[in-house]
Amino acid sequence: MAIIHITLSLYGSLATFAGGKYIAQKVVELEEGATVQDLMDRFEIPYDQKSYLFINNILSDMPGLDASLGEILTDNARVGIFSLQHMYPYQYRDGLPMSASLTKLLKEREDGAVHNTY
Repeated sequence: MAIIHITLSLYGSLATFAGGKYIAQKVVELEEGATVQDLMDRFEIPYDQKSYLFINNILSDMPGLDASLGEILTDNARVGIFSLQHMYPYQYRDGLPMSASLTKLLKEREDGAVHNTY
């Protein structure tokens, strides 16, 4: 099976799972067909500690959701995962593209949205 390379960036407390203190970035080799779940499992990142997750600068998951876990990663993909202690990245406050799986999940929610509790 072919090998793909993923650039993983972890922010906040999640950085410790890749040897960092506040930010960690690693180039990871995975087998072709690997998913976000495979990537998180590789670093033993608890799913309930994941906040915002981006794949190639596209919002693919949000706190408390698991829309991205089944996403198949492609060679040279960039995955950024923020800890729950970090707020929405400032550069995206005016809107951003969302993945099809996240858009679908949000449309299926009874209330149609995610609500912050802070």
